[in-house]
Amino acid sequence: MKFFLCAVVLLGSALVASAASLNKIVGGEKTEPHEFPYMISLQWNDNSKVTHFCGGALINERWVLTAGHCVAAFTHDTAIVAGAHSIKHPDEFEQRRTPKRTFIHEKYNGDVGPHDIALIEVTEPFELNEKVSNLHLPTGQAYPTGHATITGWGSTSNGFVPTYPDKLLKANLPILPSEKCFNDYPGTPMDKTNICAGEPNGSKAICSGDSGSPLVQKSAKGEVQVYGVTSWSWVPCGSPGKTGVFVNVSHYLDWISEKMNSQ
Repeated sequence: MKFFLCAVVLLGSALVASAASLNKIVGGEKTEPHEFPYMISLQWNDNSKVTHFCGGALINERWVLTAGHCVAAFTHDTAIVAGAHSIKHPDEFEQRRTPKRTFIHEKYNGDVGPHDIALIEVTEPFELNEKVSNLHLPTGQAYPTGHATITGWGSTSNGFVPTYPDKLLKANLPILPSEKCFNDYPGTPMDKTNICAGEPNGSKAICSGDSGSPLVQKSAKGEVQVYGVTSWSWVPCGSPGKTGVFVNVSHYLDWISEKMNSQ
């Protein structure tokens, strides 16, 4: 998937990093309709033209977790869409809402960097059912291990020109050990509050349009938990040796609770 990321030249390098740009997963597989009922599509509605620009995760009937740079891209006609599968051909299970309140983390500086996390409260609660349901937050602070699942409508191209899918895609990504994540990318805005995930050979990677999409694992109880929020990657997507970078949600549990309980 490709991201809705803002391109920035990395310090001391000719390589380019991008905040998950507005739109499939490189190496992604097709999903069944509503296979991931917690998945949210953030969309612009411009003169009846619908454009997906970021993903998100439904954490309860009123609140959506996404990336800070996604909320920063909101316009007056932004829609928060649950139950989506095909962007071009929505079905009767879609539920569309408008934002009531948004919160971008106070330490996020608006560029490619740490603390790229945000919350959206919708004006009217989503109706939870078989097609639309929430996932769960982690229960404590941790850096995940093993593999995790990413879903999104981001670009599938590993070139400089994005190619966006119409239908939701998924990929199972290996998570880099924390020591490699934090030490292998000198000169980048990597932070201890990030997670790195993706195939090292670039065969599976996030891309533009995947920004804000959740990186999830199942708990021992079988609950889907969101550990990562898609933040930034490299251009072109799927560059060998360069994985995607996610916000580690477990570092922000107190912040999430504070905002969701605010008046």
